[in-house]
Amino acid sequence: MSRNTIEHLLFLIDNAFEGVGDSRTDGYHSLLTNLASVTEDDWHWVPPDGKRSIAAIVDHVGWSKYMYQNHSFGDASMTHETVPAAGSSDGPPTMAAQIDRLKDGHARLRVSVAALTDERLLEPSRTNWGEMKDIRWIIATLIEHDLYHAGEINHIRALHQKNDA
Repeated sequence: MSRNTIEHLLFLIDNAFEGVGDSRTDGYHSLLTNLASVTEDDWHWVPPDGKRSIAAIVDHVGWSKYMYQNHSFGDASMTHETVPAAGSSDGPPTMAAQIDRLKDGHARLRVSVAALTDERLLEPSRTNWGEMKDIRWIIATLIEHDLYHAGEINHIRALHQKNDA
């Protein structure tokens, strides 16, 4: 069974999430790279006429990782109410707790993708909204999802820090 495509997809998943390599520009657009410059002051700020804070976006991306992993690669039992919460129940989750949950959700998803073979990429699997899609489509969507929200986070942070060039 071949794994060349799976290995390539894992590289793309890792690069979109945290960046890979040594140079200053490796992973420049990744989700975690863009979160690295976010301050506590930026975390809950919502742009004028905006709807979401960086905290809300990170919550959404973390939630999505758990849901996709459970529905596409697991038993599809997870619901919005059963996704693991970030932090403890003592008040709203901290920035660190939300990022930890994001990392945990990503790690779970990565393990599921790493267990695949190339031959399985065209198999249908369930999405968290119940639609059936090829596994390769699901993986591509997850990569795009991280990169989309990385850009969104970068833009909100830059607006708040007044360095949006």
